[in-house]
Amino acid sequence: MSKPDDTTSSLELEASWVEADSSAALDVLASAGARASAVIEAWVERGNAAAVAAVAERGQGAPRKAARRGLNVLKARGISIPEQPRISSVGGARAPETFEAWITPPDSGGSALVVIAARSPTSRYRAAFVFFHEGAGILRVETGELSQSQLRETFGRILPGSQQRPIRVPVDWARMRVATARARHAKLGTPEPLGLGAAQPLLEPVPAEPPAHPFDEEGLELSDEDAQDLVKASAKLHELPEFRPWFPAREAVDELLSKLGEHIEPGTEPDPQKAAQNLQEEIRAATDRYFSPQRRSELIVAMKDAALGVLQRDGEVRALEVVAAMKVIEKAGLITDPPHEVPFLRAFFDKAVAVLLAQGGGSLRVPVPARPAPASEP
Repeated sequence: MSKPDDTTSSLELEASWVEADSSAALDVLASAGARASAVIEAWVERGNAAAVAAVAERGQGAPRKAARRGLNVLKARGISIPEQPRISSVGGARAPETFEAWITPPDSGGSALVVIAARSPTSRYRAAFVFFHEGAGILRVETGELSQSQLRETFGRILPGSQQRPIRVPVDWARMRVATARARHAKLGTPEPLGLGAAQPLLEPVPAEPPAHPFDEEGLELSDEDAQDLVKASAKLHELPEFRPWFPAREAVDELLSKLGEHIEPGTEPDPQKAAQNLQEEIRAATDRYFSPQRRSELIVAMKDAALGVLQRDGEVRALEVVAAMKVIEKAGLITDPPHEVPFLRAFFDKAVAVLLAQGGGSLRVPVPARPAPASEP
């Protein structure tokens, strides 16, 4: 006679596991340990939809995945799935909430998103999505209750088809970032967007002192000499998902083309070599005009946010290249070390011109000043 299967025997001995209701489902799996998947299979086989649904909603890891697959099997059999009760307290004491926060890398316009969420072990996420811009303040606020999977799906919609991922950051720092953006409204005299009142419980308390930027806490530092050496290849940083969408404002590109047109004699065909030289001169001039001290300061903050994603995905070596660019940009001036000598900054306009060339089939549409009318003869 063959020896009975250990897992099956254990389940037969623990009949109470198979008959567990939704309130006891998680405790049963904790007791089952390595046999948790076999317990879930037994629930599915017996049609115990309440227990399967409880684990699918509140479980974690492999048991939760197995329970979600089990729900699909039960639905296919026509078994109704009971609504999961919201557990607000146990023995009269409310489960403590934990807070989490994330930030997305800034887009080409400098807008970013901070998400602050709270949940207890028996609840869904209460989340506030705060879209902001360093210069303009808070752009939009959304709040809602989401499950863990819904939160992931929301992040996927915010960054569709991208290698970028929301970056986990300290909650105090995220709250201070939102508070700083709110302060811009008072300074600019602009109204705050709707939704801040509903999000207020998640946005407070704000720390009394501004916490250090999470990237500064990583301890990635370079000497001036090392930074100058690494920055020579900083144009390649624009190949990273965080910096690929970054372009100068359209007005700055139009001004570059206008300045380029001043080199062209109306009605004549420009010399290609001379035209290429003029283009490079105007790109350098446009870089110096565009990256004013204020814009460079805002850019460094945005680069730190983006560098968190670079560090998370590509590691310290690549993140140090971002550190080098930030260090050199911070020291740039209009007379000594002008912005156009930083390849990362100059690449903003190189990319913009490349896009215009691609759109024009290899040629630029340059506005040429009209030829002055000839003076009338006496």
